[in-house]
Amino acid sequence: MNQYDKNSPASIRRLFDSIARNYDKTNEALSFYLNRRWNQTLIDELLLPAKPKKFLDLCCGTGAIAFNYLKKTKEPVCAYLLDFSEEMLKQARSAADKLGMERHQLIYLQADAQKIPLTSSEVSCVTLAYGIRNVADPRECIREVHRILEPGGRFGILELTQPKNRLLKWGHQFYLRSLVPWIGKLLTSNEQAYQYLTNSIQVFIPPEQLESLLREEGFIDIRQKPLFGGTATLLTGTKF
Repeated sequence: MNQYDKNSPASIRRLFDSIARNYDKTNEALSFYLNRRWNQTLIDELLLPAKPKKFLDLCCGTGAIAFNYLKKTKEPVCAYLLDFSEEMLKQARSAADKLGMERHQLIYLQADAQKIPLTSSEVSCVTLAYGIRNVADPRECIREVHRILEPGGRFGILELTQPKNRLLKWGHQFYLRSLVPWIGKLLTSNEQAYQYLTNSIQVFIPPEQLESLLREEGFIDIRQKPLFGGTATLLTGTKF
């Protein structure tokens, strides 16, 4: 039995604490570096057009989304980086120091994505990459994002998903079940963590259902973009 349970925040926090140090390297190996392209798609389609002066990178991990955007901006930006894993935030702080982010205001928040410690209408953009499938109640997370966004604010969700094409789906499932835990163990010494993460992709709601949640919680102009045959999906929406 896997020691990690989505409905137990403490156990999921332990999971991400345990893999934080090698998180980026492992993700790149597991996705054959496609995650870099997917991350850039989120930045290109949400952050760069909006040019937010204040935004939240939710479930930020090591800060890859936030920092890749901030490197491209000349004007000072206030960026909130929220994650419930203390070790992930430590990696994010270390990355920021190496990248030279002094001109920006970086605020690190160790908190639950279902209880965001920001005031209503405080930010103009929110990004959430590879995190919503690990939130116990995705609807509550989306509701909180809607609350903290200013009217007209933009929300982007990037998540790993299952392809619809039968052949591609079969190959994807074989890869997830047979190879991902082994590679995860090789790179992080934590096979169970990657068994859990593999399962989380397979059991998470499909993009169409996630799109319905966004609409039900008050988002409009929702767009869904499959990436690499649907192995990842980008959803964007605007607060009404």
